[in-house]
Amino acid sequence: MKKVLLFSIFLFFQYGFSQTTLDKNDAIFKGVKIENLQDPKFDFINNAKISWDFSTLDLSNKNVSIEVVSIFDCFNGENASDFKETIQVLNKENFVNKGSRELIHVEVGAKCFKWRLVLVENNQTKVSDWSYFSFLK
Repeated sequence: MKKVLLFSIFLFFQYGFSQTTLDKNDAIFKGVKIENLQDPKFDFINNAKISWDFSTLDLSNKNVSIEVVSIFDCFNGENASDFKETIQVLNKENFVNKGSRELIHVEVGAKCFKWRLVLVENNQTKVSDWSYFSFLK
């Protein structure tokens, strides 16, 4: 009986704190753009600029964040292992409806990174799939 009770508690927490996938056609996901910027010092390097515009969306009771993780094994793309801690490009502490942030390859300390969008609404977390960016041309 104890096993059944413990198992049901485990299932309850798994269901209650689960993450769902954020659809790429969602308006929040479409509000995020990433573009290449030519590095002023190196011809073979592109820096990244992550821009977002949520000004036309109703984000009341929603927390939106953009996570960036620099990765070591660039040849594995989105499936690469983490290299450093997560960089919070946008989170609830520094949230603005419209803005951008440049990621310079020297500051990130890697040749590539992966990024995703995280949306928390009504205590439910939705995350987009990881997207890949390489600083190398």
